[in-house]
Amino acid sequence: MFWRLWWRSLTIKRPQAGLAIASVLVGAAVASMLLNLYGDVRRKMTQEFRAYGPNVVISPAESAAAKTTGGAGGEAVAGLMDETTTARLDSILARTPGARAVPVLYVVAEIKSANPDSRLQAQNLVAVGTDFAELRQLIPSWGLHGREPAPDQHEVIIGRRVAALLHVRPGDAVELDRLSTSDSDNTARVETWRVSGVLSTGSSEDDQVFLPLAALQQFAGLQGKISLIELSIPGEAPEIERAAREVAAALPGVGVRPIRQIVYSAGRVLGTIRWLTVSLTALILVIIALSVTATMTTIVLERQKDVAVMKSLGASDNLVMRLFMSEGAALGLAGGLAGFALGVGLARGLAERLFHVSLSPTWWTLPAVTLSGMALAVLATMIPVRMVHRVQPATVLKGE
Repeated sequence: MFWRLWWRSLTIKRPQAGLAIASVLVGAAVASMLLNLYGDVRRKMTQEFRAYGPNVVISPAESAAAKTTGGAGGEAVAGLMDETTTARLDSILARTPGARAVPVLYVVAEIKSANPDSRLQAQNLVAVGTDFAELRQLIPSWGLHGREPAPDQHEVIIGRRVAALLHVRPGDAVELDRLSTSDSDNTARVETWRVSGVLSTGSSEDDQVFLPLAALQQFAGLQGKISLIELSIPGEAPEIERAAREVAAALPGVGVRPIRQIVYSAGRVLGTIRWLTVSLTALILVIIALSVTATMTTIVLERQKDVAVMKSLGASDNLVMRLFMSEGAALGLAGGLAGFALGVGLARGLAERLFHVSLSPTWWTLPAVTLSGMALAVLATMIPVRMVHRVQPATVLKGE
């Protein structure tokens, strides 16, 4: 009997029930849109901040306190560490999807054009040994005129300002002279390299030359040595800090430093977006709750005679209240499901217009939005349904 009454209360023509569903639908649609947009904005912002370069640097322990400006153009640090550190690091980062590690070796060298007619003086610079393709994935904002160097072709990438000083371009040859910092090493080593591309970054990398790591190690006589390892760890500031602590615990004897400017700038932006999303969602749900409360109050007042008949037939106040609250939950469920679908559609349209990306639904928001719609409707029903206690069957049925 209870469920027959519940079904009839939902199926009879009642404009107020439609208004309640519409109110919950609006609230659920806005919540679904904001939550789905937040998930997409979080992914987009994380990708954008990754364009600024690595957010964690691993360096030898003796240079752990050295100041690093971030990116491959950080100042050359004193001290070296074994390249085997990278292999040990790979097993740790395998537990962090999307994390990347690129070893880097810095060597001071002298460069000049290999053109015999060139009268330009040689220039001192920092030679960077690394996997250039992997490094560009860490810093995708770098611009490259030409192509990446082939590991077995004796090719290099030179910075834009170096290319301008030497008057060289892709396809030309340059000579690199290793400058030794050891008093006992008076030998100079000169090798000719072909320029495969010119790098433009707008930063200190424009004054550097990039070689394959193994080639620079052999050229400088530093086989198996690197200066530092640059990491890109996806996520927000707490996740990056936690991953950095795990790396430091697993690799004793090295310095692990998050690059604070990048890590905390990303954290502040994402924190602000999260606060804005939660605040707007809460405000809208409060407004919708007031609207549903008013609608359910009208429904209860309109059905006083039905309540009086049920109570005169022996129904208790608690039974009648459960009937109204079950009706509110059903209206909330219908509005929540419809609102979720509408919100996903709105979020997808906004993502395409604002970020020019295709948004995939964040499916955890489906139960969150639907259950929130049901809870909102039930809570909004609890206030007016208390009027059931004041309904006197004899008085109401007499029309007084």
